[in-house]
Parts: sequence; C-alpha cells; structure tokens
Amino acid sequence: MNKRLVMYLWGKIALVFGGYMLFPLLMTLVANENRLAEFGIPVLISVAIGAVLTRGINPYKGRLSVREGILLISGAFVFLCILGMFPFWLTGFSFIDSLFESVSGFTTTGASVLGDLDVLPRELLLWRSLTQWLGGLGIIIVFVTMVPQVGREALQLFTGELHGESAERLLPRITETMKLLFCFYSGFTCVVTLLLLMAGMDFFEAINHAMAIVSTGGFSIYNDGLRHFNSTTINFVVLVCMFMAGGNHVLYFKTYREGLGHLLKDTEFRLYMLLTAIFGIFITVDLYHNSLYSAGNSIFNAFFQTVSTVSTSGFAMANYDAWPDFSKYCLFLLMFVGGCSGSTVGGIKMSRMVILLKVTGAELKRTIHPRMVTTISMTGRVVSPRLIDGITRFFFLYITVFFFSASLLALVGDLSMFSAAGIAAACLASVGAAFETVASIAGYAELNNGAKVIAMLTMLLGRLEIFTLLVLFHPDFWKTE
Repeated sequence: MNKRLVMYLWGKIALVFGGYMLFPLLMTLVANENRLAEFGIPVLISVAIGAVLTRGINPYKGRLSVREGILLISGAFVFLCILGMFPFWLTGFSFIDSLFESVSGFTTTGASVLGDLDVLPRELLLWRSLTQWLGGLGIIIVFVTMVPQVGREALQLFTGELHGESAERLLPRITETMKLLFCFYSGFTCVVTLLLLMAGMDFFEAINHAMAIVSTGGFSIYNDGLRHFNSTTINFVVLVCMFMAGGNHVLYFKTYREGLGHLLKDTEFRLYMLLTAIFGIFITVDLYHNSLYSAGNSIFNAFFQTVSTVSTSGFAMANYDAWPDFSKYCLFLLMFVGGCSGSTVGGIKMSRMVILLKVTGAELKRTIHPRMVTTISMTGRVVSPRLIDGITRFFFLYITVFFFSASLLALVGDLSMFSAAGIAAACLASVGAAFETVASIAGYAELNNGAKVIAMLTMLLGRLEIFTLLVLFHPDFWKTE
C-alpha cells in the first residue's frame, strides 16, 4: 500500500477544504464582524496540514488501488469532520456537539445539536450548509479529479455505486466525467437557488437551503425550518427539487443527450417513482381518513414528507410526529429504502432494492423448478453473481448495524425502543429527523453524549456504505501485499 500517496492526497484535500472555508471568512470580513478566529484559525490549520502532507512527495507512480482508495476516502471523511468542527468549537459549543454537527453535515444527515439557530452568526450557518454541500457529491468529485491515475474499482469506492448508469463513463476519461458531474452538481445548486429566490426567499436563505436540498442534507437556518416561510410556493419548489436530487445524476446527463425515454426506461428510476407514489397515496388516505387535513392538504403534506424521507433530505413542513401510527410506519420504512444510486442519498438505495426483489422472485421460481437457470438483469444489463452476492451481504450487514445501533441507543441514551429505532434508521440512512425525541432535526440536542457518539458512528457507517469503514478494522487490510 502506497501510504505516502494517500497522505499526499489527504494534504491536497486539506488545502481544498481550507479554500472552501474562506467563504465564511470573507463573509466575516465584509460584514466587519469580530469573528476572524472562528474561521481564520481553521483555515491556517488546514493549510498547514496540507502543506506538510504534500511537501516533497512525488505521488504519481502507478494507480490508486482499492485498499488505497478505501483508506483515502474513509480517512478523509474522518479527517474533514475533525477539521470542520473547529468553527463550531471556537464559537463556544462543546467538543462533542461541535464534532456531532460537523459529522452530521459531512455525512449529509442534517441532524443538529446547536439549539437556537436564530442567535447564531450567519457565517456559522453558512459554514454549516457548506459542510453538507461538500459532503454530498461535491466532495466525491473533488477527490476523484485530484487522482488522474484512479482505477475503475477505486472509482466505485468514491461514488458508492456498484453498477448501472453510475458506473459508466460519460466521457472517455474518468476525470472528465467527474468534472462534468461536478458542473452539474454546482449548476443544479445555482438553479435551485434561483427558484427559491423567485419563490420568495432572500439570497442568503436561498443559497443555504439550495445547498441543503441538492446535497439531500436537510439543514435549515431557522428553528422551525421551512415552516418559517409559511409559503406553499416555497414548499412546492422544495418538493420538486428534493425529488430530482434523489435521482441518479448520471442518468440525468444521459437523458439530456438521449431524450426523456431513456429516463423512463430506467428500472431504478421507475421503482423510485412507483414507491414514492404508493407510499404517498397510502399516507394521503391515512391522513384524510383521520380528518387531519382537507383532501388537498392531505395530498400535499403526504407527498412532501414521502419525498423528503425517500430522498433522505429530512425537511418537514408539518408536525408528522403527530400523524397516525400507520403514516409514521410508512415513513420509517422509507428511511431504509433511500433514493437512487448516483446521487447523494443514503439508505439501501433503489438499485439494490431492484436486484433484491428480482433475486427473491428468481428464488421463488427455482423452488418450483429446481433445475431452472436464471439470470438477473437491470435496465437490459445482466447483473453478475458476484455483484448479487455483494448486495445481499450489504443488506444483511445494513440491517445488523441498524439493530445494534438501535439497541445501543436505547441502552445508553435512555430512549424508548421506537425512538431509538427511528434515530438509528435516520442516522444510518442520513435522513436526520426521526420520531418522538428527534421529530425535529434540532431534537438531537436532548441526547446525552453517549447517544451522540453512537449516532455519529452510525452516520459515518451509513455514509461510507458500511464496508468501506469496517474493512479498516480487518487485520488483512494492513498486511503488505
């Protein structure tokens, strides 16, 4: 393993990270606020670490192996979460709360422990939103564009994808494809910002919420989130943009080049639309049947929260914790599913759900016809047995991590089992808001430090697709080849 190469790339990431931290620092200077230390010190630390790690090393020898890719992305996430906590810590928050907010941002979970957001400086709120944006597709593309010699297997570690549209190159070189995706990510952020401006937000509100929507993070700059605006237009814009953010970004590019038919033929996207429609209808009927809203409001509230949950954004426009148990159960199930591969969403993801459903159907046929030979395909592509094995193992491990996390949260955090299960599911899938104690994203402030640490570990496991982080603890990973 070329550890010097990994350290060099960590250094480059630290330098890029310090560059992004200049935005809130410049905002402080322009506003003439006396908060230079909160962002100036982290910038200096990032630049110093970057300079030390990149000094005197010639990294470009050979290709980045899978093990080096695993170490790079796992270490970088932990490394950036630690650097990202400094603005919160220097503002006056405790070490645990500062680290929690940083981890929540970079994993795009959107859970918060900061309490009253109205009293926080705008520079800190901007940095909080930036952590989400960087933690989404943006930071992945930054990683890959800095590694010209990255291999295809290592690329899959960065994108978190295993097959399908997301594993294809749009352009001949990987770096060109990643730059194109970064342009899409940035452009999508600008479009959402413009739409929110047109809907009635001011620029600061629009850019912060746009970063939260595009990254499917869910941070808001107000205590009551989107309810602060009391605007149907804003809620509708957020609803549509959340749904788009939960789709496959690579698929959108190919749809632009090949037409709308390519989007509608994609098996994963069709399942995404189908499950959104089914759960939205179920919740609509339940809300209207229990006379909570009028027919129109039942539809709007149901589909907004359905899209918010399945896209793992975590926004809320109503107090869904007061909804009937059936509606809350539907939202709980959606936390596990997640949106499409090739996006910033968490959860199991639709592509894996498609294959798991097809494998189940094939096993039923094999039970009836033991000698039948079946192949699993997705959008016209045959899925290899090795990939199917990997997906079934991932599903088992995902459910195992959920049960362990929920049990530990109930034990350490002195929570009800339903509340603990909601937190575990929300953190593992990067949804953020759950039920009861954490029905709002700010509810995490009520957890004790032990529960916060468990929640942070769950966020990291979910964001890094579990295997990428757990494999670091296997002795064979560190053996010399």
